[in-house]
Amino acid sequence: MIGFGSPSFASLDDAYIWIVGETMAHGAVASPRGRETRELLGVTFTLRDPRRRCLNIRARRWSLPLAIGEFCWHVSASDELSSIAYYAPIWREFSDDQISITGSCYGKRIFGRELGERSQWDLLIQTLEADPNSRRAILTFHQVPQLALQANATDVACATSLQFFIRQGKLHAISYMRSNDVIWGFPYDVFLFSMMQEMMAVRLGLELGEYAHMVGSMHIYSGHYGLAEKILASPSPDDWAMPSMDSLEHLPEFLLAESKIRRGEPHSIGLSGYWRDLADVLTYYSTRRSTPASGRSRLPVSSPYKYHVVRKDKEEE
Repeated sequence: MIGFGSPSFASLDDAYIWIVGETMAHGAVASPRGRETRELLGVTFTLRDPRRRCLNIRARRWSLPLAIGEFCWHVSASDELSSIAYYAPIWREFSDDQISITGSCYGKRIFGRELGERSQWDLLIQTLEADPNSRRAILTFHQVPQLALQANATDVACATSLQFFIRQGKLHAISYMRSNDVIWGFPYDVFLFSMMQEMMAVRLGLELGEYAHMVGSMHIYSGHYGLAEKILASPSPDDWAMPSMDSLEHLPEFLLAESKIRRGEPHSIGLSGYWRDLADVLTYYSTRRSTPASGRSRLPVSSPYKYHVVRKDKEEE
């Protein structure tokens, strides 16, 4: 077990209810950059089943397409604003030049290769293959201190690192964050980092272990206090887990399909199984954005995401 002594939860839903309740009940008022928050310092919890990474609490209206889109953006090693703003226009507020994201582009730092050098991801695989008991398997997300500490910086990376451990044949992961907005960023961060954890487990041929989330400042902005109360009063969510990621073989084709779906280009997705199911969610999202209800793409009856995605959309209509 990781996160010894910290709260442990079966699903992100359970962890979310806990952290929203604790922050609202016990958070101290702090106002960085003049914006009031309720804040807890030094928060840690463990997710026993990282595949239960999707938030089903109805009052929150969490978006699976956005979570998948952000995952694609990071794994593509992109810092392009338009690619991520397609899913969440609020990202435009975090770009200085309206072209790129310079702080929160974790994937660019992890998967990017400059001047032919190996990526952090590749080097980490090499580390764990050479020494499965290593304590050095850590991905670094943060900018150089000179940039991160600029008082007027538009976007400073909230996550600092993601560390992996192989213990008893399982791959465990621990994320470290300097700052986490409970309402907006937190559930998407858990989704992203636990997806990366599962990617690494598949790559190394290991069983998926536990996921621990460690945060310096866990906070809720004053403008979200009302929503937090609604979340706490929301009915108990459904208990649901994503299917197992069985292979990374077709991940490049999936990323290409995502790009074409997002750009509205003709595409023929030669995918099956896990990655095809995720692509179907993005196709559904794309047609919902731009097509009258009668002409929208429908999720296949067999889609494991059908109930999760379609139910949310019906509630918003």
